[in-house]
Amino acid sequence: MEVLYGLLIAFHVLVSSLLIVAVLLQPGRGGGGIGAVFGGGSSSSVFGGRGATTFLSKATGVLAALFFAFSVAIALTGSERSVTDDAPAGTPEPAPLSAPPAPMPE
Repeated sequence: MEVLYGLLIAFHVLVSSLLIVAVLLQPGRGGGGIGAVFGGGSSSSVFGGRGATTFLSKATGVLAALFFAFSVAIALTGSERSVTDDAPAGTPEPAPLSAPPAPMPE
């Protein structure tokens, strides 16, 4: 179960990173943004007039769905784990605190 949990976390980080990149590459309302820095404005002709926006929108939707699915899977897998599961069965009780010191006379 630990291997599955680790794989889910790894894929979740990968999908999160790709989702961030896909959102940042999309052109904003003004057409600017970080997409223009990486050549997003000039490379949109590769996909056609509206092709880049459609491709990035679909990629964002798919990545968002994967992000949601991995989040739910991690929550369900992690809900079976407990902090007390790692503690040994014969853990001794903590020692009681000693009595507080007597107040000093004035």
